[in-house]
Amino acid sequence: MVTGTGGELIYDALVDAGVELLVGLPGTQTLPLDRIVVRRDEMAYLMARHETAVPHIAWGYFETTGRPAATLTVPGPGDTNVMHGLQNAHEDCVPILHVSADVNPEDRGKGPIHEIESDTFDNVVKRNVTVKDELELHELVEGGIETALSPPCGPVRLGVPSGLLAADIEVPEVSVTPERVTYGNDTYSEAAELLAEADRPVIYAGGGVRRSPEGGRVVRELAEALDAAVITSLKGKGVYPENDDRWLGVTGTHTPAGMREALSAADIVLALGTDFDGVTTANWELPMGETLVHVTLDTDDVNEGYDADIAIVDDVTRAGDRILADLDGRGGDGWNGADVARRVRAEYENHLHDLGLFDGDSPANTPELLAAVREATPRASPVTTDVGGFRLWSMQTFETDAPDRFVTAGSWAGMGVGLPAAIGAAVGRSDGQPVVCLTGDGGLMMCIHELHTAAEYGLNVVVVVSNNADYGIISKSPKIMQYTDGHEFTWDRPDFAEIAEGFGVRGTSVDTAAAAGDAVADAVERRAGPELIDVTIETEEPSAAAAADYETELSFN
Repeated sequence: MVTGTGGELIYDALVDAGVELLVGLPGTQTLPLDRIVVRRDEMAYLMARHETAVPHIAWGYFETTGRPAATLTVPGPGDTNVMHGLQNAHEDCVPILHVSADVNPEDRGKGPIHEIESDTFDNVVKRNVTVKDELELHELVEGGIETALSPPCGPVRLGVPSGLLAADIEVPEVSVTPERVTYGNDTYSEAAELLAEADRPVIYAGGGVRRSPEGGRVVRELAEALDAAVITSLKGKGVYPENDDRWLGVTGTHTPAGMREALSAADIVLALGTDFDGVTTANWELPMGETLVHVTLDTDDVNEGYDADIAIVDDVTRAGDRILADLDGRGGDGWNGADVARRVRAEYENHLHDLGLFDGDSPANTPELLAAVREATPRASPVTTDVGGFRLWSMQTFETDAPDRFVTAGSWAGMGVGLPAAIGAAVGRSDGQPVVCLTGDGGLMMCIHELHTAAEYGLNVVVVVSNNADYGIISKSPKIMQYTDGHEFTWDRPDFAEIAEGFGVRGTSVDTAAAAGDAVADAVERRAGPELIDVTIETEEPSAAAAADYETELSFN
């Protein structure tokens, strides 16, 4: 039998699952569990300043460490505030073990504080667990943990009555075996034959490569074997080293015209670990070659965004190794993937210079700012991004070479995630390496309270604010012209440096890319706690999507 309080049982189950961090915001209902975390030493407790940030911190922690975190809030407003982050984690296949100190069953329907129906959360988590009595507590908690950590991973909500967290219980031990589903795939040899004969192969690496045990290795070996050009989705960014000559870029509305031409010319696209969502495919307008081989772990993804000529339901590492074995040294007799990628990148970079985006202007332009920040940021430092127009620029112009060093949201694409993710990344570091957060002014204002969290914990986080005084991704959207002529969602620029100082964060204001790079380099060298660099950005600069829409002179047929 297992004895103790409900809170102790949950704590032990989380520790046994390898959880070393609990992120929360206390309420009277959560005290039986969060005080256990404080008293014992197997798990650290981090207190955020708003529940919206809680799951984003856990998300950034997992993306950079590979270790799951637990989260804890009160029900009702606490739970609904974390829904944004839980859905983001669900889309990104990130395991978060969210404990809700729920309303006691005997009080339901009477109007107790923070009451909300438990099924409210069914669609934002991989599994929504509702515990009603002590006899099922152990089984449901252990089962929920296994669900969260079994591929494809995802967040699980553990709704446990607050009274049960405090109650002394005695329940039988349980053993939960994770559900394993395997699919028979008899199309590997057919896929290998098509790839071996390809003249113009492209590999498309999605977020499933990031989650697969050796996904990055498989992509590199396939690219070399096939001499293929390599593209990634937003969540795939970093799984293939972007200083490699075969790297083409990232897909989306911001995909350069030359890269679209290469995709159109491809006689085969090998898509690994992607669901082909609308965000990363420009609402399914991007071409995907003449023949598509699609490897995914989720059967729901097959033939959803694009029709596959060959579909393989499997983990990327297993599928990639099987294809490599079936290739048996064949392939690579078509185009030169590195030459294709170099030509695409060179044309795009020349186009950006022709637009004047690297002229050293004041106010700064985003591509030049990102280049300066990249130069000043150590390659070992994790970089997190918020969501906005600057992020789309970063997909093409901020080079990275490892998935745990570039954290960005996938298709959920909600704002207010960058700073909390950086806090999670910094908490997970044991080497003191600074974490850089790339954020816009709009996104920062949705989570600016977390500057105080970073200051309180003395975290080495460098926040670089692209301050264009505008919701630029909306103002510059082609759709806006359907409704109004030239309207912008602009505002007077807040003094973010002064606001940061009020939170106990060192603040600096600059208005050129070069000055921003110097400021980042200084902050990285100091490693003296959190710093914020407020960079004035030209409001009228073109969007990444507009700058990618040019007449390419490249042809690959």
